[in-house]
Amino acid sequence: MLTDEERKEIEEEIKHYPQKRGACIEALKVIQRHRNWVSDESIKDVAEMLEMTPDELDGVATFYNLVFRHPVGRH
Repeated sequence: MLTDEERKEIEEEIKHYPQKRGACIEALKVIQRHRNWVSDESIKDVAEMLEMTPDELDGVATFYNLVFRHPVGRH
């Protein structure tokens, strides 16, 4: 479940695009900034906000190597 702060930041990003899905990379960055990685649950919640399927958003997330889909260690 996304926090209120995460939702608010994603909504702000959505305002910059003519279609909600245009904010997908920025939305993924928001989640990663807060959690250090992007979980399956986060993909599902963000996809719903962006009117995308989770598979579509996961495809974007896995395409970019700077979006971490698994927890990353510190060292």
